[in-house]
Amino acid sequence: MTAKMDLAASRNVAWRPTIDLFYRGEDLPVAGASVRMQIRLYPGAPAALVTMDAIPFEDMAPTGDKPRRLRLTPAIEQVTLAGLPTGQNAPEPGEADNFAYDIVITYADGAQDKLALGNFLLEPGVTRP
Repeated sequence: MTAKMDLAASRNVAWRPTIDLFYRGEDLPVAGASVRMQIRLYPGAPAALVTMDAIPFEDMAPTGDKPRRLRLTPAIEQVTLAGLPTGQNAPEPGEADNFAYDIVITYADGAQDKLALGNFLLEPGVTRP
């Protein structure tokens, strides 16, 4: 069920997206589960730059012709985003820095699934806080 998607944020504002992951089949066993996300310079980098250990989530029933969805609401404060390193992917002035992320769910029995992975694009932003 791993979704490959790029996520984007800006250094000048807090990041609080709603991420909907759609899936078919049985309900996920989410009672007692936890969802984590890490951002790193690149896949396999030794240290995480940002770790979110308890992302709020909701498993939602299908509606109409849409399958079930797992709704995630992660958050990163602006000061954290502003403090992330720059220059790793040699962006031109005004271009985004490119990091890597993944999101993992750990079920109550300890089993895990990777829900999503991809690039975490961090734009410099325009309007200053």
